[in-house]
Amino acid sequence: MRQLKIEILELPGYLRTSGLKQALSELLPGFLTVFLLAGLGILNQWVIWGGQGKFFKHLTWNLLGLIIFFVSVFFGDYKKIPYKLVLWIYGFLCFVLLIAKRRWIYIMGISIQPSEFLKPVLLILLSTIAASEGQYYLSGKKFYKCLGLVLFAMIMIVKTDLDYSFIIGVMCFVFLLFIGIEKRILKAMFLIFLLLAFVVVPIGWRKLKPHQKGRIYGYLYPEKYATTWAYQLNQALIAIGDGGLFGHGLKKGWSTRLNYLPAKDTDLAFAVWAETWGLTGVTLFLLLYGYLLWFGITISETAKDWLGKYMSLGVVLMFLWQLVFNVGGCSGLLPMTSIPLPFLSYGGSITISSYFLLSLLFNIGLKRHFFK
Repeated sequence: MRQLKIEILELPGYLRTSGLKQALSELLPGFLTVFLLAGLGILNQWVIWGGQGKFFKHLTWNLLGLIIFFVSVFFGDYKKIPYKLVLWIYGFLCFVLLIAKRRWIYIMGISIQPSEFLKPVLLILLSTIAASEGQYYLSGKKFYKCLGLVLFAMIMIVKTDLDYSFIIGVMCFVFLLFIGIEKRILKAMFLIFLLLAFVVVPIGWRKLKPHQKGRIYGYLYPEKYATTWAYQLNQALIAIGDGGLFGHGLKKGWSTRLNYLPAKDTDLAFAVWAETWGLTGVTLFLLLYGYLLWFGITISETAKDWLGKYMSLGVVLMFLWQLVFNVGGCSGLLPMTSIPLPFLSYGGSITISSYFLLSLLFNIGLKRHFFK
């Protein structure tokens, strides 16, 4: 297939204004959805913290994230992101993870999670490599280059955070599958996966730390380990079930108020939301979140170049997997992880990373109106 060449059309001012109005009218539902989800997240943290410092920190991170979001959407250009600079950032983040040997680093009293910022960095690198093909699948050379970037990042992360390493690997590999892989490579990867399952996994299981094994035990036998490894899961299930149809209302949930829920502001923020607003509130959140994902898919389908298609698809997949792993862990459908849920969970790194990913998505949606 011939390489797709894209050029920006230099339009007269009045046509540009008309195009901008059309673009904004199409993006408006997406903007409103982001605002509503951000509002729900801020409300959820207020339920947890009230007027305490963490609530205002969360509010500050959201305001900063929204500034980054709007500046990137209206003044950035996803096609002009310098690949070499992003590659240097990738190397710097991996180096920080190597020397820090911990999940969080502290700079001037602010905690930063480097692995969280590897998500947008990897997305940009993989999308750029894939788009350089100018076709609907990755050749062998390009695939191995992408795979090398993902595996190296996973190795750097796994020393400090097994959950993030595994989930970033899942996000990126599924993304590569959606882009397209040659059949011979896919067959080879399947055989390698079987080899790892039968040889490496048993060895890796013996290397796991007690708390990492405990999460698996708690998932498989929640009643047996109700007061130890499955404590988080059981408290989350109690809070979700206690919410009923309409929930207890603002700051009235027992599990939240009496601090039965561990990590209620981060990993189990979804359980707080369910206890407070019940099935009605959960449905509202999932509908808004689902609409945002659908909105991203439509942008990917209508993007006018491969880079835009791949990058917007990657954003959708990353938000989808975070929802799956977080809500799946809270509801007992999947093993409990330390993956926060965008919008509802507290954290500066997850908030800034999420808004930057969304800015890429909306920038692609905006720029598609100025192509030939």
